[in-house]
Amino acid sequence: MKKVKYFIVGFIFLLFLNSCGYLQYVYEQAVVAAGGNPYKDPKPKKDAPDAIGNPKYKQKVELLLQDIANRKLIEKFSYFDDNEKETILWLPEGIVHGQGKNLLKDRKTGYGIPLTFNTISECPKYYSLDKYESLKLISNSINKKEYIYITFYGDDKYIKEIVQKIKEKNGFTHRCKDGKFE
Repeated sequence: MKKVKYFIVGFIFLLFLNSCGYLQYVYEQAVVAAGGNPYKDPKPKKDAPDAIGNPKYKQKVELLLQDIANRKLIEKFSYFDDNEKETILWLPEGIVHGQGKNLLKDRKTGYGIPLTFNTISECPKYYSLDKYESLKLISNSINKKEYIYITFYGDDKYIKEIVQKIKEKNGFTHRCKDGKFE
């Protein structure tokens, strides 16, 4: 009977510590002490744009990118900006829109393609990033212009070829310079 009594008291004590957040704190500190990151996101899924970052899919995605680089741009992609305005973009054959605003994946394999489309209405003044070198005008109102640009993940030469083909076919000709659109 004493063992049951001690068990119940210990259980209540652990509940008390958990309600104060102390058990979570002890767990986080133990993970940090072991050299880990307790807040680290799980590995990317197969159909995510950053699937190339998952060691399980890296080689297959790289082979897929090599194949996609040789495909023609014949797929229509309807991009909707925040105002729900539609812009038609041409993508390589077999690339389809997945679930999510910017999720692109290969139709046959289901692997996520490491590129996304985003909009921008103001040119960053202090950045000289490649993603602002090729923009496409999608909205031109009196007091606000919106442009679309491509962000890609990784440093693979085939993804750079794919992005370059998409930019040429779809007319990504504007760029940011000194905080202004050209």
